Amino acid sequence: MAKFRLTLLGGFRLDDEKGREIAVASRKARAMLAVLAVHSPAAVTRERIAGLFWGELAEERARHSLRQVLTALRRDAPMVEASGETLFLDSRVCTSDVSEFAALAASTSSAELERALLLHAGIFLDGMVTKAEAFEAWLGVERARLAKAAAQAMLRLAARHAGQSRHAAALPLLHRLLRCDPTNEDAHRAMMRSLEALGRRSEALQQYQLCRELLRKQLQVEPDTATQDLHDDIRQASTALRGTDGRRQAVIAVLPFANVARAPELDALAASIADELGRQLSRAPGFQVVAQPAVVTAMRPNPDDLGQLARVLGASYLVTGSLRLPERGCLRIALQIVDGDKARYLWTLQQDLASRGATADIDDFVAGTAARIEQQLILAEAAASDTRGDRQNAWQKTHQATSALFAAGWSEAAVGTAVRLYREAIALDPELALAYAHKALIMAFAHDWGLLHGNTARDEARADAEKALELAPGRSEVLALAACAISHLGDPARAVPLLQRAIEENPNNAQAWAALGATHLLQMQFETAVEALRRGLRTSPTDYRRSVWLTALASALVRLNRLDEALDAAQGACRSDARYHPARIVLAMVLAKLGRDGEAAAALRDARRIRPQLTPAEMRRFVGSALDRLVTSSGF
Repeated sequence: MAKFRLTLLGGFRLDDEKGREIAVASRKARAMLAVLAVHSPAAVTRERIAGLFWGELAEERARHSLRQVLTALRRDAPMVEASGETLFLDSRVCTSDVSEFAALAASTSSAELERALLLHAGIFLDGMVTKAEAFEAWLGVERARLAKAAAQAMLRLAARHAGQSRHAAALPLLHRLLRCDPTNEDAHRAMMRSLEALGRRSEALQQYQLCRELLRKQLQVEPDTATQDLHDDIRQASTALRGTDGRRQAVIAVLPFANVARAPELDALAASIADELGRQLSRAPGFQVVAQPAVVTAMRPNPDDLGQLARVLGASYLVTGSLRLPERGCLRIALQIVDGDKARYLWTLQQDLASRGATADIDDFVAGTAARIEQQLILAEAAASDTRGDRQNAWQKTHQATSALFAAGWSEAAVGTAVRLYREAIALDPELALAYAHKALIMAFAHDWGLLHGNTARDEARADAEKALELAPGRSEVLALAACAISHLGDPARAVPLLQRAIEENPNNAQAWAALGATHLLQMQFETAVEALRRGLRTSPTDYRRSVWLTALASALVRLNRLDEALDAAQGACRSDARYHPARIVLAMVLAKLGRDGEAAAALRDARRIRPQLTPAEMRRFVGSALDRLVTSSGF
């Protein structure tokens, strides 16, 4: 067994056979070990080593410096051997991740490729800086070579997964590759193919747009012919399938925002807002988004005829907007949702920003507005499905179930209606992961809150969550909902990495942030719970689930004894949803802790007014025994 282990991918670390780190103080000694490890089992000449690190010195002085480094290394970690004028790393004494990675990354075996990618934990010798110019040049070449080998390994492994129809397993590999190499067209094409194979054509088309933007921005080139042809094929397939199968999704077109102010500096901002809004909406489950170039092309003949534009694009909904400068230093953004069939406004928004498009303000506006548009479209789809009778597709049933629950308030009857609609959606489309995920979360909450009883409901919710993860293991929205259900079913430790994956896939997934906060609350990690919940609330400031999230935030703040902040959160939860009785229970707890028993009792009466069958035992599900004294004294 080797006595030493050298780790070079992601930094530098030398361990003995028991895993204890051995300090190698000299930077040049660490760098020399890396050079020998890369060439192992081959030897490297003393002249080559001396030239890399002491090339500016006379030969005798360079060799003297090399001998000093070797003497120190042999004292601390005897692993470098000499043979005449060459040096080599004794592989019987020391192993290295970089040597193992090089062998495994060249394999065609899926198992060996996976092991290679586990070894590739980061940049070769990350953080290493020396004053030796020759070594720095060598280091740059080696970093590029190893990064290329890792990229090729990811592509080969992703291709093997795709070849076995395991497209969901290919996506995380391709995401990882594109984070390291955003302009890798092979990876973009592979991502587009896998997304199309999973039925996520709008995301595949959006991936093309992202590829095109990155190539233009970073390399000043257009996608190559193979990438463009793939995009055209997917777009044609999407058009051919639209409206012909049971999984039809409503189509959204975001029109370029009008620069009403006619200020030249707003032209780029208007285009970027529309483009980013489309990108955010493309993640909304149950909807497809028309790519911006297609929208611009369709608008050229008659940009003002919204009805004709909707027909050309096959869009159920249009999103239009404009930018104005009503006064100095103020940017006004107006936005409308238009019914594509009837060319009438469904919803409007106007918001003033404090400055002329500060990046942070624009990012917050786009993220929050995308969430609000999604909510309005879900309500519109649910209302439309009511008028179409019983022949609804699975997506419409799912939207109707979500809308029905939050419109009616949390009760046994509302939960029963929502669960029934989710079951009908699943019967129509057994592959619709989002229906399973929503149903799992609603049933988990309802069981946790006493609105559903018995192990049967709990087992059904757990099975639905697992089914959702099986069908869409890499989709952010599904991960967030299913993980939240798993957390409330008693396994928060398993939920955390799933929620982190959901956030990695989509950092603007407000549900994922809020669910992560609620999970940390269950784990008694109150500071991190507050941080994550507030991130979710900032990302989607008018979300229809805001009352649930604010109630959880108030509970976490109480545990930190930040009662004034808890009061603001609890009151905000009550304002957000007048039918959400848990918010009144938590508000009562906060008021009681502040010594305001009269107001606390009034909050409890409000909770019972909303839910007449409310009992002290049910209250304890939300606040433990915190209200027992008040309940007893007030004769509740």
